[in-house]
Amino acid sequence: MAATMIGGAFLSATVQTLVEKLVVLDDAEEKQITNLTVKQWLDDLKNTIFDAEDLLNQISYDSLRCKVENTQVANKTNQVWNFLSSPFKNFYGEINSQMKIMCESLQLFAQHKDIIGLETKSARVSHRTPSSSGVNESIMVGRKHDKDRLIDMLVSDSTSRNNNLGVVATLGMGGVGKTTLAQLVYNDIKVEQHFDLKAWICVSEDFNVVRITKSLLECVVRKTTYVDSNVWESDNLDILQVELMKHLMDRRFLFVLDDIWNDNYIDWSELITPLTNRGTESKVIITTREQNVAEVAHTFPIHKLEPLSDEDCWSLLSKKIAKKCGGLPIAAKTLGGLMRSKIVEKDYQYLPSHLKRCFAYCSIFPKGYLLAKKKMVLLWMAEGFLDISQGEKVAEEVVYDCFAELLSRSLIQQLSDDTHGEKFVMHDLVNDLATFISGKCCSRLECGHISENVRHLSYNQEEYDIFMKFKNFYNFKSLRSFLPIYFRPTYLWRAENYLSLKVVDDLIPTLKRLRMLSLSAYRNITKLPDSIGNLVHLRYPDLSFTRIKSLPDTTCNLYNLETLILVDCCNLTELPVNMGNLINLRHLDIIGTDIKEFPIEIGGLENLQTLTVFVVGKRQAGLGIKELKKFSHLQGKLIMKNLHNVIDAKEAHYANLKSKEQIEDLELLWGKHSEDSLKVKVVLDMLQPPMNLKSLKIDFYGGTRYCVTLPPLGQLPFLKDLEIYGMKKLEIIGPEFYYVQAGEGSNSSFQPFPSLEHIKLHKMSNWKEWIPFKGSNFAFPRLRILTLHDCPKHRRHLPSHLSSIEEIEIKDCAHLLETTPAFPWLSPIKKMKIKKHTDSLGYSIKTPPTLLENDSPCILQHVTISHFYDLFALPKMIFRSYCLQHLELYAIQSLIAVPLDGLPTSLRSLAIVRCKRLAFMPPEICSNYTSLESLWLRSSCDALKSFPLDGFPVLQRLNISGCRSLDSIFILESPSPRCLPTSQITIVEDSVRKNNAACNGLGLQGLTALSSLSIGGCDDTVKTLVMEPLPFKEMGFNTYSSLENLHFRNCQQLESFPENCLPSSLKSLQFLFCEDLSRYQKKASPTLLIDWSFGDALYQKKGIEGRNIGPKLLKFMS
Repeated sequence: MAATMIGGAFLSATVQTLVEKLVVLDDAEEKQITNLTVKQWLDDLKNTIFDAEDLLNQISYDSLRCKVENTQVANKTNQVWNFLSSPFKNFYGEINSQMKIMCESLQLFAQHKDIIGLETKSARVSHRTPSSSGVNESIMVGRKHDKDRLIDMLVSDSTSRNNNLGVVATLGMGGVGKTTLAQLVYNDIKVEQHFDLKAWICVSEDFNVVRITKSLLECVVRKTTYVDSNVWESDNLDILQVELMKHLMDRRFLFVLDDIWNDNYIDWSELITPLTNRGTESKVIITTREQNVAEVAHTFPIHKLEPLSDEDCWSLLSKKIAKKCGGLPIAAKTLGGLMRSKIVEKDYQYLPSHLKRCFAYCSIFPKGYLLAKKKMVLLWMAEGFLDISQGEKVAEEVVYDCFAELLSRSLIQQLSDDTHGEKFVMHDLVNDLATFISGKCCSRLECGHISENVRHLSYNQEEYDIFMKFKNFYNFKSLRSFLPIYFRPTYLWRAENYLSLKVVDDLIPTLKRLRMLSLSAYRNITKLPDSIGNLVHLRYPDLSFTRIKSLPDTTCNLYNLETLILVDCCNLTELPVNMGNLINLRHLDIIGTDIKEFPIEIGGLENLQTLTVFVVGKRQAGLGIKELKKFSHLQGKLIMKNLHNVIDAKEAHYANLKSKEQIEDLELLWGKHSEDSLKVKVVLDMLQPPMNLKSLKIDFYGGTRYCVTLPPLGQLPFLKDLEIYGMKKLEIIGPEFYYVQAGEGSNSSFQPFPSLEHIKLHKMSNWKEWIPFKGSNFAFPRLRILTLHDCPKHRRHLPSHLSSIEEIEIKDCAHLLETTPAFPWLSPIKKMKIKKHTDSLGYSIKTPPTLLENDSPCILQHVTISHFYDLFALPKMIFRSYCLQHLELYAIQSLIAVPLDGLPTSLRSLAIVRCKRLAFMPPEICSNYTSLESLWLRSSCDALKSFPLDGFPVLQRLNISGCRSLDSIFILESPSPRCLPTSQITIVEDSVRKNNAACNGLGLQGLTALSSLSIGGCDDTVKTLVMEPLPFKEMGFNTYSSLENLHFRNCQQLESFPENCLPSSLKSLQFLFCEDLSRYQKKASPTLLIDWSFGDALYQKKGIEGRNIGPKLLKFMS
């Protein structure tokens, strides 16, 4: 062990010394953009350094192995001498030889740097042309709102943070238009009239307080005096600031500081010292690409400039360039790709070296791919991009800071609809630069030639990934990342992919340097080979959504393992016994597994940051609940399962759950009914949740007979989501729930549940009353969603004064639905879902749900009503909403008709399911629904005989199944054919009862916008479209010029498929359960077809779990 440690330290120091001698790396990074010789030198150097890292990692692994196995090495001094100088025939001799080769290679790089003209760069010099205040307003589009907002800030008289100096910070990625916007505002007539004095300074990278102050003083002096003065030429900062203050006396000024990069607060404070305490409501505009700069300087809210829309970019140049520029006006003005590297090159050049590696790694993800923040952080850790051995911060904090740095420089962007801060994307132009910078190190399989020295490789995951796709991988001996990228089609809710097992058993074990291995979503993987334990560099295996049943014992040889992802491995029932060997494991995600108990040794993994599930073991089996105390660093989500196994309730207190302050999402689950209900109550009381908790679920499964009060959860200040399930004896929700202390009266200022946004109460079979909170502040000030399921005895008592309520869902709450509406907060509800069917207690609805009989105007947007067997008319609230957009009606057997004047015409989607007696709206009123885009009819409207596609002017998605009398789907005859917007049609289960040849192929020939067509169980329909000798080039699928997805399911009479009858636009073609289909030639397929598959009964013969596959899989599996 000592030999490996000293050898590793020696090599690390040697490599570090040689790299430090290469002081020209900054120059090389900059020149590689335009000099291919320099780029080749830099790529080769990186390759050599990567080899050195792998060697260091091998030495580190051997040290860990010795540590784990507790081996003792005798004669340490002699061993070290042999390790460093003797070519003996074991592991150390090989290490010695490789060390010598690498040191010689690095020496050659140091010598070659002079030949290619690399120089030491003492300081960075900006190559950007300085900006000025002049502007061409004709090139500015799409920024009127931004301009108006900035002007409002400038001319406002609000008191600012920095002693009457207001600072407006404009933030945005390079090229987004910050400088041009500032120029527009600077030259606006309203701004001109508001300020006595203006000055524009281009700061750029060189944030020199003396230089900037001299520039400001020069501008001010030249504009305020005709005296031939050169006072600004002094280099004394005090003289400069005194003169500047003198000339600014009693003047309201506007200064623009363009393109600031320095986020040092002391430097900023020193710069603005002469600008403050003027008492004139003066303003400063700064533009920056970095969030940190904006946060240091701003006094007004930071104005983040978003990319332009494609339409605005189109107005600058052309639609083609607009698509390429992706919202950057500078890209449009410079013909898209011509200047793409220049836009973000400066952002890259000023990154620290470790961030450059993180940035370049992002190139293995395709353009537009969503980057999950936590996944990216764990990948960067696994690849070893950052030195996390020093400092007080834990490793994850260091890496999260790096992600934030890339975000602040706009090299990564957060999606505008991301409310949880987890979804990010890299702009196309930035992705281009990352791809160029990464060179041969990072590649995507689909992007052409791949170097044998590639380190990080991704590929598009397909439904069937055959072995031939990976045949070249045997050449990639240095590969560190094996990453499938899956784009889920819109018609699939989850991935269903299959990988040749030869890849798993034969190929992957040869990739000895893998650090990251993903087999996620390959549903045919049920086990891993024992040889997986030889991948000693492995740090991040992702086996999520596979059907793996157990991990091989050799997994516990992977001492470098940091992250293990086993999400939704639903067949996984156990973990290896020797899990304690994984001493570097920090993240173990086992949500969705069926693990029955933990191995005892897992209790030694005290560095775990993520343990998503803690399985409480039985007495003398698995881990007891008190062992949870050992995991003091847990954060994020924690599910505590099988709490019914707790024998001694005091052990729950010993677990010290309250101290785990970084846990934000907690679930407490009892796996079955407990015989000792009193113990359940005590355990729940002992498991006090941490105060920082944001989400809590308590699930009693079979229920408990003793728990008659809820825990005091109102004290949790950050709790946003609360779900309670199965408290069958609870009758009253009262003061204890709010955390009302003894002696507190109605004048108490305490406000319970100040952050709660969603509460769900489920299976509370005896709950009758919800007592309101009495205090000076109302409870639930932020509650948006209220969900009540299976609470049959509860009557009308609900919280009052729900000022933020938006959604309510009530299911199987018979008495509550029967009560007269007395809730003033019903009117502002936007989404409502109610469901009722006869339950085991005998409660059923015999009258309409009076809760919805509110006759006041409302703003309902989404309504779902289901399983009301005696509902003869739709509730009044539906018709009192002036903005209803989505209506879903399920299993309302007694409903016969809607009012003569129809449903609200604001509807965008309508779903009618199992409403057999309901008469569909007459054709003459269909044209009134000018917003209806989606229509779903399933086993409903038995009297409906025909359906006119052009009855609804903007219908885009149509799904029809089980409409018993439907004969035809057609387009009404029109004097002039028109293009209908319908893009998605699904016809299944004999929706069209009989073949109607007069409809010319169901009358779909006018749907030139049709992009998706699914046909299932409709043999007459298929016969009309496929089997009949129709002129396909004129009337068949070829007429659908936009068709991309064509799916047949359970079409029993489909025996063959004509060649050359498909449109060239087709991308996905599927035949599922079409057992008689014997002939289809892929060679006759459209060139864009990337997904085609068959489904039949052959699947069971191969013993593969999942949905049916077919002949293609038989070939694939071989």
